[in-house]
Amino acid sequence: MVLKMRFRSFARKIFIAAILVSANLAFAFRAAAASSTAVARVLETFHKAMRDSDVVQLERLLSDQFVWTNEDGIVRNKADFLKLVGDAKSPYGELTTDQESRSEFRDAAVVTGQTARRQTGSSKPIELRYTLTLIKVGRDWKLGAYHTSRLTPDFGRPLQVRLGYPPNTKLLILNADDLGVSHSEDAASFAALDNKFITSATVMVPCPWFTEVAAYAKAHPTADLGLHLTFTSEWQTYRWGPVSLRALVPSLIGPDGYFYPSAQEFARHAKLDEVELEIRAQIERAKDMGLEASHLDAHMHSLYVTPDLFRVMLKVAHEYRLPVRMARNIDLFRAGLALMGPGDPVPDAIFSPGEDVPVSGWNNYYVSLIKNLQPGVTEVFVHLAHDDAESQAIMVGHPEWGAAWRQREFDAMSSPELRRAIEENHVVLIGWQEIHKLLE
Repeated sequence: MVLKMRFRSFARKIFIAAILVSANLAFAFRAAAASSTAVARVLETFHKAMRDSDVVQLERLLSDQFVWTNEDGIVRNKADFLKLVGDAKSPYGELTTDQESRSEFRDAAVVTGQTARRQTGSSKPIELRYTLTLIKVGRDWKLGAYHTSRLTPDFGRPLQVRLGYPPNTKLLILNADDLGVSHSEDAASFAALDNKFITSATVMVPCPWFTEVAAYAKAHPTADLGLHLTFTSEWQTYRWGPVSLRALVPSLIGPDGYFYPSAQEFARHAKLDEVELEIRAQIERAKDMGLEASHLDAHMHSLYVTPDLFRVMLKVAHEYRLPVRMARNIDLFRAGLALMGPGDPVPDAIFSPGEDVPVSGWNNYYVSLIKNLQPGVTEVFVHLAHDDAESQAIMVGHPEWGAAWRQREFDAMSSPELRRAIEENHVVLIGWQEIHKLLE
């Protein structure tokens, strides 16, 4: 009898324990389901807020310690991220997510997926892979971290194919450097743009005649104008300095208070943080004046002298979604090639006449170059100006890239022989705007 009573007592305890376990499991399942529902709700709200550029909603969703990073190494805290979203030109006309998966823990969740975002007015979506980290703050789920990396499914294809042309197409960019240096430079370059002798041009923002270029850009909104980022001032008696306050970029300024005259002197003295500050200042100055750049390169190739300098330019270019001058055929760009990211557009070749081209052989140089173009994307960069009193005074003592040199380049670009060579060799002229569209 005693044994039977003990067994009944033990069975009762087991039964009670089973009920308690079942209740706890049910509670845990309900809590987990509630947690999962809450995470899903936060994700849905976040994607909608991003689509609508809803800074107020994002402010509620992001934790105070929130950080956004991307594949270019850019890091933004909560305040900077909200400003970035708020400053967007337009909200997304469409935002979709795909392949989203979640791993949830007690007080954290990690979400990965892909998103396609198309801005209002744009026909091509931006495709990104993302990772979101959510954390529990009190009873609420907040976003603690957000990392994005751009998807470029076609980056392995030749650039001409990415641009929509057959593989055997010969694409040619004819780009005029140095706009803004002088009125003569501007007048010759504007004439070349208007008559389609060239397809694009790059502007030196710190130079005295930049405002004339800005006025041209406003009057010709379809003109293909990039920025010729400027860190050197090479002429003897005609000088310029930074857009930034000089006190903020002392390493960029020579003893006379202007930029150093050579790329090598600039590279020896320049501090990278000051270089970045000045790059941003030149881009923002152009934007403030109504000039939206199609691409970036560097006057006298000063930002290609060292990998570290090029890395700074590339970082800012990625942030502004701008292509940079690059090519595979010359040693100057060799180190930079290794730093280019997946999907960064890289033309195949770049050419410009050197001091070895005789005065009488200018037209022959360009015609021969056109006849020998290979399939792919080639850039030819020129410097155009009139050989007048203004150019002669500015460029005194510089037979190379001087007034007569620039007049020869203008004459060659406008020559019927060059036009005929382009047509007969089935060369297709493009500008940097077409390449820029790959990054929009």
